[in-house]
Amino acid sequence: MMHPSVKVQIAPSSVPATPSWFAEVAVLAHVLTQFGVLDAIQQRARFARARFGLSDTIDFVVVLIGYAVSGEPTLKAFYERLWPFASTFMALFGRNALPCHSTLSRFLAALDQPGVEALRLLFQEDLVARSTFGSPPGGVWDRLGKHWFLVDIDGTKQAARQRALPQTKDLPAPHRRFDRVCAKGYFGRKRGQVGRTRTTVLQPYTHQWLGTFSGPGNGEDPRRIATRAPSHHGVRGRACASPLPGCRAD
Repeated sequence: MMHPSVKVQIAPSSVPATPSWFAEVAVLAHVLTQFGVLDAIQQRARFARARFGLSDTIDFVVVLIGYAVSGEPTLKAFYERLWPFASTFMALFGRNALPCHSTLSRFLAALDQPGVEALRLLFQEDLVARSTFGSPPGGVWDRLGKHWFLVDIDGTKQAARQRALPQTKDLPAPHRRFDRVCAKGYFGRKRGQVGRTRTTVLQPYTHQWLGTFSGPGNGEDPRRIATRAPSHHGVRGRACASPLPGCRAD
């Protein structure tokens, strides 16, 4: 028997449910706004190109941020879940209209390396501006009193399949977009000719996020990442890496 405080309303029309990741996007948008990251992107990250309509660089950046937070497998799936709430999503970041998927595709295809470096430098400056650790930072101390900073390193591999390209005299020379972001490597049971590895670093005892590193093929060496990630946060100590399954093995 239903509790009297519970009321169920049924309507014949279909109403889409709010995505489960929408609340996390709202929190992230609030943080980026409060710390001035969104304003910094609009002022410092500029990429001028025709045929972008009314969209600006910040519009594409917030879409990619939402896609990263959502965990959706593809941009197509992300747009399908986001489309009923497009205006609300963009309003969280102080923007008006959601760029359509074709406009986003043209932006990503035309984005040059200086534009990528401008965005990377901006987020890196924000990362090191505020320490995520207290004083002293976490870690363990051995019997000699030496401080060890422990990190967990986990690599996620994504393989890509490459279809055969026709090569005839009446067609231009073939080229693959994956050549710039993927390479051959070991992908376990995942089927594909080339792939890319995203390596994440976090503290195992506090689950604090230290960073993410992406690279073609097997990705970057975990031993180098283990020393780079803590140094970005101003941690003074020796890092002891604990690679997990999925990382590159040398």
